[in-house]
Amino acid sequence: MQRFLMLLCVAAVAPVLAQDQARPVDTSTRAVLAAATSYLKAYQEALRFVIADEQAVQEVFDDRDRRRARRETSGDFFLAWVPADGGWLSVRDITTVDGKPVEAGADLRGLLNRGSMASIGRAMADRNARYNIGVVTRNFNEPMFALMILDAKHQSRFRFERKSVGRGDAGTSVTLTFTERDRPTLVQAASGGPVFTSGELVLDAETGRLQWSLVNMKDGPTAAQLTTTFTENEKLKLWLPATMQERYSHSSPRLKETVVVESTYTNYRRFEVTARIR
Repeated sequence: MQRFLMLLCVAAVAPVLAQDQARPVDTSTRAVLAAATSYLKAYQEALRFVIADEQAVQEVFDDRDRRRARRETSGDFFLAWVPADGGWLSVRDITTVDGKPVEAGADLRGLLNRGSMASIGRAMADRNARYNIGVVTRNFNEPMFALMILDAKHQSRFRFERKSVGRGDAGTSVTLTFTERDRPTLVQAASGGPVFTSGELVLDAETGRLQWSLVNMKDGPTAAQLTTTFTENEKLKLWLPATMQERYSHSSPRLKETVVVESTYTNYRRFEVTARIR
């Protein structure tokens, strides 16, 4: 009789334990996008005035896949969210090219303390463009680019579809494909015309955290692909870009060329300035 009562007690408790188990994470496209929107709001507030060390390697290949040129650059990579513009401000201050110090420009900290963030970003972008190799002009090569796609004010211009769901020890991840459908597009051609983007995003289903992104775009004979991997930075308690791969292919009757860029980001730290972001 005693043994029967013990089994009966276990059977009675089992349904209670099942009810206490966590509910499955909603992996629908709508739920994941909603989680990403909430995550991004908090992320933008947390990510103010951050700087990292950037190392980049550029390589140029001809139509026979022979390497024609190679360049290494390093310097500071400054990052901030600009509420007034509703976008990310990324400023590169390249200090070495192929292992040699470059001509000193204006002090980045001094510029950030004195002037408009937008004007500083443009000035530094123009300066840094001098160190690009290859025929493709590029000024949208930002590791944070994909986060703009998830911003609530841009999401409606994209079509999102769930591609796959992955489950592991780190949690549940969802891969979403995206296609930009409406204007104004996030990227514009030199002529002012629209450049529509497409690609994939891997997000944590529960938190909406972006883990990996692939962005494709094409403008006439030139195609571009940006791939960014995010990892957790223990010091700042944020998920930040760790690597970015860029690939540009230009194919015209006169020239066929491919440019490949590999960038790494390390030593993230807070960057205090007195100027207001505007």
